[in-house]
Amino acid sequence: VEGNLVHGLLHPEMGHMKLITRPEDTYKGKCPYHGTCFEGLAAGPAIEERWGKSAKELPADHPAWDLEAYYIAQALCIYILTISPKKIILGGGVMHQKQLFPMIHKYVQEMLNGYVAKEEITTDKIKDYIVYPGLADNAGLCGGLALAKAAKEMM
Repeated sequence: VEGNLVHGLLHPEMGHMKLITRPEDTYKGKCPYHGTCFEGLAAGPAIEERWGKSAKELPADHPAWDLEAYYIAQALCIYILTISPKKIILGGGVMHQKQLFPMIHKYVQEMLNGYVAKEEITTDKIKDYIVYPGLADNAGLCGGLALAKAAKEMM
């Protein structure tokens, strides 16, 4: 928040919030703590357990991707309504599936149902609001280095 990490009782664990599963979805979830939390439904290990193949092996038109986009969008809507981010950057292995982004955009708009009346959520702009990291798989490393540099400068 305001360029600083958020700290509280512990570090934020937004991936472990419970999601509402689709009625036809009987998968118990991969998370050993919460079952059908965001991570338990949408992370790479959950995809592999559910479909019997890694995400890399599933074709772009596999039904897994619509389900993934639905759960990712549900989590993003919670984040949008809770912390109101100026931009959402989605990285990691699952997000290498670029076909997810248009589906996520569509579901976010449907789920918010006009409640967030901001230009960023419009059909023309949402592709610039929910994005893949410009640094690709180096985003985490570069972010860590930037935090280390900032901490050193404060000393």
